[in-house]
Amino acid sequence: MAKNNLKKAQYYRHPEQPSLIYNIKAPWEKVISKPPVWLSNKFPPLSAQKKFKFLGHRLISPIAIAAGPASGKIWTDFYFKMGFGMVIQKTRRTVPRKSNKEPNIAIVHQENPVSKPHLEDSLSASINPKAWENYKSMTNSFGNPSSDILTWAKELPEQRKVMKDGQILTCSVTATTPEDRQGHSADAQIIETASDLLIGATAAVLGGADIIELNLACPNVTENPQEGEMFQNIKLVNYVLSEFKRRFPKVPVGVKFGVFKSKEQMKKVFYAAGDNLNYVSGINALKMTVLAIDGSDILPGRRTSGVCGIADQEIALEHTKWAAEIREEEGLKYEILGGGGIIEPQDVDKFLNTGADMVQIAAAVLANPLLAYEYRLMKS
Repeated sequence: MAKNNLKKAQYYRHPEQPSLIYNIKAPWEKVISKPPVWLSNKFPPLSAQKKFKFLGHRLISPIAIAAGPASGKIWTDFYFKMGFGMVIQKTRRTVPRKSNKEPNIAIVHQENPVSKPHLEDSLSASINPKAWENYKSMTNSFGNPSSDILTWAKELPEQRKVMKDGQILTCSVTATTPEDRQGHSADAQIIETASDLLIGATAAVLGGADIIELNLACPNVTENPQEGEMFQNIKLVNYVLSEFKRRFPKVPVGVKFGVFKSKEQMKKVFYAAGDNLNYVSGINALKMTVLAIDGSDILPGRRTSGVCGIADQEIALEHTKWAAEIREEEGLKYEILGGGGIIEPQDVDKFLNTGADMVQIAAAVLANPLLAYEYRLMKS
C-alpha cells in the first residue's frame, strides 16, 4: 500500500494489459466506437480534494487529457473515471470529415527529445505497439476527423454526466477551410475562417463545454495544410477571440499553438490577443518526416506527421518558458496549459515549475491511463 492508504498503481493494471489502450492497426472510426482496451476494468478512487486551479475551476488533478485521445463519450467517460482534472473533447468541425487512412499511429524509434536543428531530420517508425516501451515516442496523423455538428453537439451534455466535482469538460474546435481560395482576399479569408470557428465554438458552448479550445495548429491535415498554421496569423487570432468574447464574455477560451520560430513571434500573437485570450495550449506535436525502417511510408500517403511523446519535451518546455516570460513581461493574464513530452509523473512538475498552470497529456495516456493517479501517489 502507498501512503494515505492508496493502492499502488499496478493494482489497477491487468497483468496481460497490452502496451497501448488504442488499437493502432484499426481505423479511427472503429476504434472510438469501442471502449479503450483496459483489461482490468479497475479504476482508482477519485481524490476528494480539489488542490489545483485552472481558469477559476478547482480541480482534483493538474493533469488534463489533450484533445487528441478523447473522442466521444466512451473515451471521455474512461478518462474522467481515471481521475484527470480536465478532459478535452477531440477537435470537432462544423462539417463531417473522415479520418486519414489507417494506420494513424506508429511508434517512432526516438528515445530522446528532438532539438530544433533536427526538425528537418527523418525518423524511423514501426507499427509495433510494444516498441513504445523502449522509445516513448509516437507519430499520429488523423487529420482532425469529426462527426457532423449536430451529433457531437448533442453528445456533449451526455459526456458531462460522468464528471465528478473537481472535473471539467473542454471542447476543441477547428475551422474547415475551402480547398480553393483563389480570388479571396486575405481579410475575406480571415472572416470566413473565423466564422467557421465561431459556429463550432457556439455549438460547444451550448452543448455545455466549460471551456473552449480553438485548435489552430494541427500538422496532420492533408487536404488543407494551412489549417495547421492558423496560430501564426495575428489578425485571425485577434479577430476570432474578440468575436467569441463579444458573444460569450464569461466563457474561457484558449488557443492551441504549434512550433513558433522564435519567442518574438509568439509574443506578437499573444500580445495582439490581449485579455480576450484566457489560456494558451501547446504544443501538440512536431511536424516531421517519419518513414518505415525501409524508407517507405509508415502512414499511407503521409511522409510527414505529428511526432509526440518524449521527442517533444525539449521544444515543448522551451515554448512553455517563453509563454510564461511573455505573460510576465507584457502583463498579460492568460494561463498556460503546458504539454508535449510528459511521460512520467515527475515530468508534470517540470512543466509546472517552468510556468505552466496545468499540463496535458496525449501520447502517454494511450500507454498509461493511470498517470494522473501515479502523480497523486508521488505527491502524497
